[in-house]
Amino acid sequence: MNQAPYFLLDVFTEKKYGGNQLAIFPNASKIDEKLFQSIARELNLSETVFLFPPQGSDNYSMRIFTPGKELPTAGHPTVGTAHFLTRYLRSPPEGIQKITIEQKIGPVDVYIQFKDNLPEMITMHQPLPVFGPRHDEKRELLAGILGLDISEMGEQPIQEVSCGNNTLLVPLKDVDSLSKIRLKTDQWIENQADFGNAMLYTYTLKGVKKGDIQGRMFAPEIGIIEDPATGSANGPLAAYLTEHQLLDMPAISLQGYEMGRPSQIYLDALKKDSGEFEKVTISGKCVYTGEGFHFLDLF
Repeated sequence: MNQAPYFLLDVFTEKKYGGNQLAIFPNASKIDEKLFQSIARELNLSETVFLFPPQGSDNYSMRIFTPGKELPTAGHPTVGTAHFLTRYLRSPPEGIQKITIEQKIGPVDVYIQFKDNLPEMITMHQPLPVFGPRHDEKRELLAGILGLDISEMGEQPIQEVSCGNNTLLVPLKDVDSLSKIRLKTDQWIENQADFGNAMLYTYTLKGVKKGDIQGRMFAPEIGIIEDPATGSANGPLAAYLTEHQLLDMPAISLQGYEMGRPSQIYLDALKKDSGEFEKVTISGKCVYTGEGFHFLDLF
């Protein structure tokens, strides 16, 4: 029987059953690429990674699929794949190791800090931010889409920001407001083009315990009703908070608590004296949870 092994990890957590689940197929070159999207839809995790061995360089390459589409880059799949590579496919060194992983968006640098010969903290350097339009005038519309009263909205800028994936950052008043969200999916999809077809990321700085920021991310148009930990949204968030001088970096971002999958993402962003961004990073830990086989043939 033709079958493909895969590994399961929880990303952006120190404990099993927290964070964001990830499936990695380490022998993707042996799978017909026409099956990638179907496999991702079948597993129905936020993202599934198909990993390819180095060709002409020392860099592995990866392709990232949600249940609905392929992504050019994403945070938690990158962090989880770096953890997998350095734990299972490479000899772990001491200290900090840099690896480069090829993605649709291009090469992405990742730094791995080891403890007791095992990868502990994984840091992804994201593409430098691109700041899109602000949508402050649509605060009331977005409140309705989120199923909230306008009084639950924050006063900070509503803005599109991208570090590879366009993200609409929407501030809320406090953690209680965050917990009240009841997304009107059809209404969001109907209006999404007016927001650059961005992912929808809501956040607050008030009432947060065990962190500095708490957020929720929604992308129903690509098969993710709600995501428990979104690296590709938290990179733009770090840049946005720095750009608008809303929060000093580094910072800890919490996500997934409303879903029962608590996640911790460590953010950093640094600007040059010229005002341009020098770096945007997200970091986190991973937990290995299991492995299995996906049958590629019918019985």
